[in-house]
Amino acid sequence: MLKNNFMFDNDKKNNLLTRIIDEIGIDKGTSQHNYSRWYNYYFEKIKEENLNILEIGVSTGKSLYSWKKYFANSSIYGIEKYKDVIDKNFTKDCNIFIGNQSSNSFLSKVCESVSGGFDIIIDDGSHITSDQVQTFLYLFKKMNSPGIYIIEDLQTSYNKKYRKGEYKSTINFLKKMIDKVNHDGKFRCNNFDRIIKKSVKLNKYEKIIESIHFYSGICFIFKR
Repeated sequence: MLKNNFMFDNDKKNNLLTRIIDEIGIDKGTSQHNYSRWYNYYFEKIKEENLNILEIGVSTGKSLYSWKKYFANSSIYGIEKYKDVIDKNFTKDCNIFIGNQSSNSFLSKVCESVSGGFDIIIDDGSHITSDQVQTFLYLFKKMNSPGIYIIEDLQTSYNKKYRKGEYKSTINFLKKMIDKVNHDGKFRCNNFDRIIKKSVKLNKYEKIIESIHFYSGICFIFKR
């Protein structure tokens, strides 16, 4: 018989990232959303690498401080709309761009300012559907391959206050992205054990999305 949580021993509170986040006191840890369990699950094996990491919506900067402590060899970047909320005590070893995530021209300047591109992007910004979707559509194709793009606080997809734009909710948008992982059925499976290619063209997202992983309130999109 399989034991409860047999796949995820990262659920324990003693993983390094959870300890860092709980100590600094942000909502990604066990006090509220508990995202750190999933972050640690995916990031533990790469935390010593030299990466460029971008977080959107940094507020005081405590989350950037947490990422810097965890990814000691990486460069940490942030985007924040309101300059006055930032606490320099937490961001002295990070680089912050002041601007609106819904502006492609601003995001373009951010990308141009960072040599080597981004390996990990975390959207903890406005949580508004139109912002989350537009930011993803612009930055995902520009980030490095392979790369990991994370969207937090997807519970707002079920709150009318945040549901703005053509997709109605970010969850609805991501459901459509699942079709891209499966190449919109453009490949035919033979007896479910091998794939026979048809003479079709894949669109840009069918080509580059490796997988999409959902957990309560958070989604990880992996780029090939």
